[in-house]
Amino acid sequence: MIHRSPRYSDRSILVCQGLCCQTDGSEKLLTAFKSQTPSDTKIIPSGCLGKCEDSPVVLTLPRKISYKRVSLEDVQNICNALF
Repeated sequence: MIHRSPRYSDRSILVCQGLCCQTDGSEKLLTAFKSQTPSDTKIIPSGCLGKCEDSPVVLTLPRKISYKRVSLEDVQNICNALF
């Protein structure tokens, strides 16, 4: 059986939902990104992105830009940079 990576839209935002990131508020970030991005952008709650020391972490695709210690105040700036 062949396993393929999930297909992401041209613009996707992965919001880490690992334990460290959740402790630091990533669930609120997920909600904020969902409310502040266009409908053609996929917001994806991800598993641990392996950057626990920098939590909460967000990864934008397709450019693979990683953001660390993201706060609610950073959401709009990240969206502006992506779009």
